[in-house]
This record gives sequence, C-alpha cells and structure tokens, in this order.
Amino acid sequence: MTIFTNRARSDRSPRKANETTFSFLDRTGSAYFAPIRDLLEKWVDDIPAEHRAGIVGNLTSGDDKFESAFWELYLYAAATGTGDRVEIHPDVPGTSKHPDFLVHAATSYYLEAISVGRSPEHVATEKRLRDVEAVLDQVRVAGITLMFEYHRVGAKPIRAAKLRDRLVRWIDSLDTSALGWRSDAFELHAFRPSFRFEDDGWALSFEALPTKGRSPLIGIRGEGRAKGVDNTTGLGRALDSKANKYGTQLPHPLVTAVLSNTEFPTRDYDVSAALYGLSASPPASVEDPADLHTDGHWRTKNGWRRSHNPNVIVAAGLTLHNLASVTPALWTTLDPSAAIVADIVWADPVNVCGRDPQSLGRPPAFDALGIDASWCSGRPDFDS
Repeated sequence: MTIFTNRARSDRSPRKANETTFSFLDRTGSAYFAPIRDLLEKWVDDIPAEHRAGIVGNLTSGDDKFESAFWELYLYAAATGTGDRVEIHPDVPGTSKHPDFLVHAATSYYLEAISVGRSPEHVATEKRLRDVEAVLDQVRVAGITLMFEYHRVGAKPIRAAKLRDRLVRWIDSLDTSALGWRSDAFELHAFRPSFRFEDDGWALSFEALPTKGRSPLIGIRGEGRAKGVDNTTGLGRALDSKANKYGTQLPHPLVTAVLSNTEFPTRDYDVSAALYGLSASPPASVEDPADLHTDGHWRTKNGWRRSHNPNVIVAAGLTLHNLASVTPALWTTLDPSAAIVADIVWADPVNVCGRDPQSLGRPPAFDALGIDASWCSGRPDFDS
C-alpha cells in the first residue's frame, strides 16, 4: 500500500495557503521534499499490513489527522528501530479498548499517542485566513508585495472578490517606481503605504513593500493581536483523557506520548506545571502538596496519583522537517510508589530537581528513524 501517487512531478511552486500537507507533498516536484515522501512510505511499509489502511487514510486526510498519523508512525519507527518489539492495538485485560501500542522491552509498557494542537476555533479561524490568502495569491503585481496583518476575523468567510478588487484599485493608485527606491522600506518603523479593509466582522490591514519582478501579492504575514498563552491547560486536558482510559490495574505501565504542536511553542515550564502542578519551587523540592497553586497530572494538593501512568513523553514542535533536531522529552513521576519505565532510549530524560527542568541532551534516534543529521538541510528548490 502506497501513500503518494506514482507519477512524474514538475510543479515546483510553493505550498498554497490553503493546501493540506498531503496534497502539497503529493503535488510538489521540488527535490527537497522527495526524501520526506520516501520516509513516510518506508514508515508505512514497516507497519504490519493489516494496520496500514487506517494510517494511510489519516495521512491523506486533513492536517489534524495527518499529524496524528505522523506521530504514530514516528513512535512505531523509534521503538522498533531501537530493538523493541511492538504490538499494535493490543488487548488489555478487563476492557474492550485497545491502546495504540504494547512495547515489549526490558520493562514492557503500553504506549498511547495523542496530539495537542490548536483549538477547533483556532483551526476554523486559520482556515478562513488561509482561504483569503489563497484568493489573493492568484494576483501578481510587478514591483509590489504586501505585508498582511489581521485584527479581527469574521465568523463567515470573507467576500474575497470584494477584498481583491479594492486591493487592486488601491495598488493601482500607488507610485510603484517611487516605492521601489525607498531603501528604508523594510525597517520596523518606516513609512509604508497602507490600506485597511473592514467588512462583515473582518478587519485587515496591508502595507506595500517593494520587490523585484512579479511576486505573490502576500509576501509577509503578521500574527494579529497578541494574546495570552496557556499551553498547560490543553496539555493537562489531553493527559486526563488518556489517564484512566484502560483502567488503573494494568499488567504493564502506561506511557502517554504527546505531540504538542500548539499555536505558540510548548515550553518545559508548561509541561512541568501540567504534570507536577504549579508551585513556587521546583517539582522535586515541593514537600507539602498543599503548597501547590494548581493540581497536576501526577501530583495534586491531596498527594500523588496515577502511578500506573508513570511516564509521559512530550514532543514539542516536532515536524517532518526537523526530525534531526528535536528529540521527544521523557518526563517521569516523582511518586516513590510508581514503577517507572527508565529504558526508553529514543526519548530524552528530563531532570526536575533544579530550578528549571533540564534534559540529558540525548540526540534523535537517527538510525531508528531512518535519517541522518543532514535531514532536510538546505532550502526547497521552488521556482521563483
């Protein structure tokens, strides 16, 4: 079973604003992305035949399912590639539910994968923005590209034709030759011709920048208004959903593996607070659980819990492109009664005894994953 179509690929244009990861990888003729296709094909080929159809179905769907399937493939490749035997969807005594994997190792353990990404609301908002960009990317104007920032995103898709027509009329009114000679145009507080569009709940702003030749209309995209960042809550919610799914009296420890590709990067302090609870002291220095400001996955104001789930693996910001530079982090409960899994060699152990969490610095499992340190180095050879 193959993932991608077997055909010649000549389209080397960049990824379109509203194009899914699979659609882009299946389309692009850029040599930079060929190894990514080959790696995914190999990973899928290593999966037992009876389990491939579901994985391929998810890879060829939207980006959320693609990311989940990628994470499961990564975990299977990492575990089997470092010498462990992995059973997919094993039976668990006392329940009809099946974890993702049972890893047969020196200390055997169930391995359950979960992805934490953007909220459904953010995904819907992002899609509406990408649809706007996809329409505008069809416009080419010589000598000008636009810096685009959103201030409000409407609840309904934007009237793209109206926006496009008003933008084109504004661009036609500009003196593009004068704009091209401004050497300070890219400085932070430089004067740039600007245009604001407001309609049906949308508020967008555009600034004109000089460029050579005919470029995509949207050259730089801002991130909109700043907002508070809370990755701890989403991470805790994901862990809670898996903690007791298969019961607490398991024949093997449960290890939860979280792929956390959140809108804003997931940091160690987010993970620490989600696992051990938030406190003024390092997790290993908290003597009285009552001193916690918030409850965590493992430790609450009433003491330790979930000893059957003694390890959590967190891969923050892991993608197909940075496999050679990101190693999933291995977090371990401090509960003295828990039987921990200490020999997951493809993850990087985290020490929480100091002021800040410190990882061992273990590199990715290159051989297990089928890559080397030069993976995805260089830049895509897109047509200009």
